[in-house]
Amino acid sequence: MSMHICIYEDSGCNNLLPMTYVRPVYDLFCGMVSLQEKLIRNFPQASITLHTRSVLEKVVRDRYPDCLVNEFPAGLEEILFINGRSLLNSKTELNKLGKNQSFIINDTVVAARLSGAELTIPIETVQNGITIDLDETAIERQKVDGILVEYIWDLIQANGDQIRSDFTFAIQGRGDAVIDDGTIINDENVFIDKTAKIMPHVVVDGSNGPVFIDRDVVIQPHVYVQGPVYIGPSVLIKAGAQIYSGSSIAEGCKIGGEVNNSIILPWSNKAHGGYLGSSYVGSWVNIGAGTNNSNLKNNYGAVKVTVDGEAIDTGLQFMGLIMGDHSKCGINTTFNTGTSIGINCNLYGSVIHENHIPSFTWGSAVGGYTTYKLEKALSVNKIVMSRRKKSLKRNDEELLRNVFQLTTG
Repeated sequence: MSMHICIYEDSGCNNLLPMTYVRPVYDLFCGMVSLQEKLIRNFPQASITLHTRSVLEKVVRDRYPDCLVNEFPAGLEEILFINGRSLLNSKTELNKLGKNQSFIINDTVVAARLSGAELTIPIETVQNGITIDLDETAIERQKVDGILVEYIWDLIQANGDQIRSDFTFAIQGRGDAVIDDGTIINDENVFIDKTAKIMPHVVVDGSNGPVFIDRDVVIQPHVYVQGPVYIGPSVLIKAGAQIYSGSSIAEGCKIGGEVNNSIILPWSNKAHGGYLGSSYVGSWVNIGAGTNNSNLKNNYGAVKVTVDGEAIDTGLQFMGLIMGDHSKCGINTTFNTGTSIGINCNLYGSVIHENHIPSFTWGSAVGGYTTYKLEKALSVNKIVMSRRKKSLKRNDEELLRNVFQLTTG
């Protein structure tokens, strides 16, 4: 019988809000793929259970119709449980875990191969759609290299190295294209899909790390790309843009201006001038022309970010913006270091916004903030998605309604 894997959520997912309001933790993007894709790519024959919080169960079933969600096949004698917050070293050999053995990072279980009586409680927990804690299981533990993602900025910090490791997997068996009228520096570190369109006078620089330009990408003239960088399928990079090291731009985004060490999830737009640095941007976000964020304090001190009502010292000198799904900002909007914006916000104004803006907020630092009316927000979401020939599915809409009640009620 082939191995059965359960990728699970633990209570740490709460520190990754607002991104985990609308997705399980293992759907967070880092490098060139999601955390889930990194975890299972070494197990092509394995069957998979995705465990998630009950509020997300319907959405996850929609997104992964071929996977079991919060359930297991009958008669399993053992299961490999993998923490969905794990960024494990590519050399970690999960399939060599013995029965009732586990790997740990910072005293937290990141993988455990359970059998017999040790399966009872985890299986019941998965089926009930509540977060799993395997730290109390009485099994053998072994420290392992890797990262257990605690906060969103861990993903930003890891992104460059993750692009490097993902690049090795992604280029296997794929042929790339040649730029006719442009410059490639250190071409062994550059992959350009044959369907990508690279216009004249583009510079792709692989000196500091790999650059992967995926299918159907369009890069307009006079763009500079400095690796490590990932540019996902059907992305448009507009003329004159600068994409600097440690940046990942996922499917369908439109990008202009300057982007540095930032992760932008699918179908978001930063189509005009302005600076985005050391930031993590959700899906279906629109960043208005001339918008800038700070990622460095004037005193060069460590940046704090508000998480679940508490100001957390990141210990980082560079930390920019966290912006949740479906949020928008108008032209010339300004954000300070360590600003966290929830989902479905609509913000405007050049005066620096507050550092923490809850989900479903409308307004500006000058005129004040109010609750973004739910039906109006959902209407805008549907219009935005329809422009890309996408639709807001019933279960996604239900989830957004639940988040509205949770965050504004």
